[in-house]
Amino acid sequence: EQKGRAIALSPQPFSHRNTAFMMPVDPDGGGTWMATNQHGLSLCLLNYYQGDIPELPLISRGLLVKMLAPSALVADVVATLNTLHLGSYAPFTLLVFAPDLSTRQGHVIAFQWDGHVLTQRPSIEPMISSSVAFAEVMQARRQAHTAMMTEPRSVEKAWEFHRSHVPDAGYKSVCMHREDANTVSFTHLKVTPDQVEMVYVDG
Repeated sequence: EQKGRAIALSPQPFSHRNTAFMMPVDPDGGGTWMATNQHGLSLCLLNYYQGDIPELPLISRGLLVKMLAPSALVADVVATLNTLHLGSYAPFTLLVFAPDLSTRQGHVIAFQWDGHVLTQRPSIEPMISSSVAFAEVMQARRQAHTAMMTEPRSVEKAWEFHRSHVPDAGYKSVCMHREDANTVSFTHLKVTPDQVEMVYVDG
């Protein structure tokens, strides 16, 4: 995030349309970048800096995630997206994690709004967002992912990847550091048939 942006509030519980969900909160816009609900459906939004910003007055993308957070099924997310005038939102990539998603079943669904058209696109692990030198940053972070996320995979390895400074603490590293912006938090979701857990680390 930009260094002048307000610090987010740690995950808060919400309820809408008879569905409980939780999300960290952007105190400026009231929205979020990640949410998970009682049905096991989770959402994550990445800024898509390579798109074109619409000319209309913009609505916070974080409010879009909050609006979609009570969705019970992927089909509900799609239905809501199809009713919206997305010309009021800056470009984004929205990742949807279905309730029945597992390491052995299903895949993460990605929708991308480029400022003109909403498309469903492949979700290639790891999904990357950068406003600076995107191709270069993508290559460096995917190389780090390949090197760190060896079999057998584990949550511990994923945490190590997200806090890594490979090749150094700068604009290419997953834990990013630039003069104008830096990584400000880490959020980990764990969803099982019995429990939904969100771990939020500030800083």
